Amino acid sequence: MREFEIKRILYLSRSGNIGGSQRQLYYVVTNLAHDYEPVVVCPRPGQFVSQLRDSGIATHIFPLHPWRKFPSMLYRYLDAERLASFARQHEVRLVHSSDLWLGAYLNWVAKRLKIPSILHVRTPIRSDQVRKHYCGGASSIIAISKRIRRNLLDAGIAPEKVTLIDDAADLHLFGANRTEVNVLRRDFSPTSQVLVGIVGRINSSKRQLDFLKAAEQITRDSATNVTFFVIGEVHSQSYFDKINRFVSKNGLKRHVFFTGRRDDMPQVLRSLDVLVSLSGGSVMFEAMACGKPVISAGFSSKEDSVHIQDERTGLLVSSRRTTELVEAAIRLIKAPQLRRQIGREARKWAENRLSHINMAAKTQQLYRQLLQD
Repeated sequence: MREFEIKRILYLSRSGNIGGSQRQLYYVVTNLAHDYEPVVVCPRPGQFVSQLRDSGIATHIFPLHPWRKFPSMLYRYLDAERLASFARQHEVRLVHSSDLWLGAYLNWVAKRLKIPSILHVRTPIRSDQVRKHYCGGASSIIAISKRIRRNLLDAGIAPEKVTLIDDAADLHLFGANRTEVNVLRRDFSPTSQVLVGIVGRINSSKRQLDFLKAAEQITRDSATNVTFFVIGEVHSQSYFDKINRFVSKNGLKRHVFFTGRRDDMPQVLRSLDVLVSLSGGSVMFEAMACGKPVISAGFSSKEDSVHIQDERTGLLVSSRRTTELVEAAIRLIKAPQLRRQIGREARKWAENRLSHINMAAKTQQLYRQLLQD
């Protein structure tokens, strides 16, 4: 006889390859207490679906047409009803979407089954986008930063609906390993002493072109001995072509490597000397866990940034001006002792505040509140 009731939670997630949001969801579903049972729905097969199934997580493929895109929106009600029927059949007690774009499906299932719902918001959001994605229909919203929480409140979301839970890193997986081979040096044979990288799918929102504009200015300084890595798969071919033209036009081919998608991110991050982030994301926390200094530029203010503490756990540049990014990068490139000092502080900070186990526990605490456990 069971000593506790099993509560089944339906998770809605994008599929495809494993990115930041998928990794964060994986941390949650693989660290649930015994009285919770996860059921994950993804729109199509992919690497993330395989990872979940290999870990014993019940994962189902449900084609979910874009809610607002014509003509596929004509099928959205059929998809939504099928999803609600699936949730009812599995006696789901709560539905949680890790993807803003699935918010309408989240609300549909919650209303049909009269169960609580949680929407994860992982990127800064405008008031019109809050309405567009039906954020107000969720029982609760998880914001991953102070800035996002403020965005939601400014759009009229009630404060009691918004919970701040930071993304996290697996501190063991992304820990330091001083004995392993440097995979970037092994695979690309750069001749420079310092390796600086940017990580993310290649499209305009990740600002790889701005990174390369800074790289072009940095290479003019004869005292810098540095190679730049653009790490991530191509999501926008036109944007990729644009940045390739920039590299060719400015004579950067011997200074810049495009790695494509990498499935060995802990080793890749440990191979870098500096990570540059121009769009935020949990990759910053993973680099910190690896003991690497992060430059966060043009994305967050010093007032909003909690984990990138300027001059302590990283360098924070509020401006989007290339010159200020260049100054911060050159400072780290030329100062190995400063890189080591910031890397040590970053690792300590990650150990104290960015554990994926603690993040999963905070998420479950919200489940218990909504389910009145």
